[in-house]
Amino acid sequence: MRALIAAPFYPPRPGGIERYTAGVAGELCRRGWDVEVVHAVTDGNSAARTVGPAGERLQGLRSRVVAGRLPFPTPGRRNAQVMRQLREASYDFTLIQSHLFLSNLLVARAVAPDRTVWLNHGSGHIPTGHRVSDKLVAGYEHVLARQLRGRVAATAGVSREAAAWLSHLGVDTDSSVGNAVAAVAAPRQGRRPGPLRVVYVGRLEPNKGALEAIRIVRDLPSSAEVELTICGDGTIAAQVEREARGSGTPVTTTGSVSHQQVTAHLAEADLFLYPSTYPEGFPTVLLEAGAAGCAVLSYRVGGTAELLEGGGGWCVTGPTEAGAVIADLAREPGRTTAVGEVLRRTVESRYTWKSVVDRLLHLGGVCE
Repeated sequence: MRALIAAPFYPPRPGGIERYTAGVAGELCRRGWDVEVVHAVTDGNSAARTVGPAGERLQGLRSRVVAGRLPFPTPGRRNAQVMRQLREASYDFTLIQSHLFLSNLLVARAVAPDRTVWLNHGSGHIPTGHRVSDKLVAGYEHVLARQLRGRVAATAGVSREAAAWLSHLGVDTDSSVGNAVAAVAAPRQGRRPGPLRVVYVGRLEPNKGALEAIRIVRDLPSSAEVELTICGDGTIAAQVEREARGSGTPVTTTGSVSHQQVTAHLAEADLFLYPSTYPEGFPTVLLEAGAAGCAVLSYRVGGTAELLEGGGGWCVTGPTEAGAVIADLAREPGRTTAVGEVLRRTVESRYTWKSVVDRLLHLGGVCE
């Protein structure tokens, strides 16, 4: 059985869609599939990689990045060769990871539409912070979505919110396949004494929540003993660093860190704080926090409500409510251990790559 996955980028480049793609590719490889991943590359080292960690074959499309996130394939012999190979090949299943990327549309046009699934990873238009740019990005999304609709057999969202958002793009579906993590840690044995340890992990971009996390902790009562760690890099990194230094509460910024280091930070933290207002689909890092036994406090962004339906954290409406929860936990930080264990068990029982891939293949009409 042969599978093709079209993705914006691929690990070790960080990102939720990137880790999602690696998870699906790894599960299919474990089942004995021949897996090919087409992704954008912007440097020679990435272009030279041909095999992923699970044995998946990697095809890099040379690209330049626009607006800090969107890769656009560049004309050239290498890219023309990749597209020609796709047109000449035959696949039993194709996964298009989001409509946002021109490279994904090119892949969808190169292969047969039957057994092709478009998976939506967002729950709103990508914000830029500028009114004119926002309108341009929204128009760009609608154009690509309209082109992609006729090139797939099925469409789904990574969460219920992501599936519902597709109606805005002219697609009606209630299919939600979920997200997953590769491993879940053993239950925690208590916690290390000290202040409430709070961590944020994510891209340092507008609306993603890093600045909001610093301000929430900064405005806590002086009696609240809290330490905040911010992990990530992005276009607002300098602003994040300035506000971290100016906060009266201890705030540490790590910059870009490896996935292994992220896991270590989550394992040490009591609470994962994710005050994002970005149009998320189902942030992988929420599952990674749960897999580490870390309780979650988040705004009600895509996937969060369904993840925390059975407990494991708090969905709040804004900074005032978030601050009240953190101030309460600072008085009894040990409470987070039991809450985090609820979430760890939820992730362990429901959010596996086996179940996600089963749902994706079913949508694509594939019977193994």
